[in-house]
Amino acid sequence: MMTRGTGAAFFLAGVLVLVSAAQSKSVQSPTGQKTSAAAACSAAENRQFDFWIGKWDVVNSKDNTPAGSSLIESIYDGCTLRENWSERGFSGGSLNTYNVADKRWHQTWTDSAGTWREFVGGLKDGRMVLIWSHPSVRQPGKNVQERMIFTPNSDGSVRQYSDQTMDGAHWIERYDYTYRHSKV
Repeated sequence: MMTRGTGAAFFLAGVLVLVSAAQSKSVQSPTGQKTSAAAACSAAENRQFDFWIGKWDVVNSKDNTPAGSSLIESIYDGCTLRENWSERGFSGGSLNTYNVADKRWHQTWTDSAGTWREFVGGLKDGRMVLIWSHPSVRQPGKNVQERMIFTPNSDGSVRQYSDQTMDGAHWIERYDYTYRHSKV
C-alpha cells in the first residue's frame, strides 16, 4: 500500500527524470550514435547556406521587376533551413538540410500547384549549387537536369539563378532572381 507521501515522492522523481531528459536533448543519429541536439549540426558544412537566411523582397535580376517575397529561417536547432516563398497567386516552400552521410545538401520543394522537386548538391566556389534530375515530361525517354545556383553578393543580397539541360552541355535559363533584404 502506497502512502500519500510516498506517491508524491514517486511523482516528483518522475517529473525530475522527464525534466532532466528534456534538458539533455540527446538524440540518436541515423547511424545510431547519440549526440546532443546542439552539437548535431554544428559543423562548418551545416552553416554553408546560412547566407540565404532572412526576410527577402525578390526581383528579376535583369529588370528589377518584383518576382515575389521569401522568408528563409533556420529551424530544428540549426539543422534545417525552411523557405517560405510567395508571389501573386502562388506559394511554395522548401526544407534544406546538409546530410552528413552523403556530404551533400538536399532541398525538398513543394508548392500550391502540387509540384514536388528534390534537389541535391553543395557549395562550389562560394556558391550553393543544387540540381534536380528527372525524366522529361515533354520528351519521354530523356532526362532533364534543373540547376539552381545561389550566390551571396557583397551588398548582402543573394542571386538565385536557375537553368536546365537535357544533354549536360547546353543550358537554358529558367529564371534569374535577386533576393534583397526586406525593409518591412
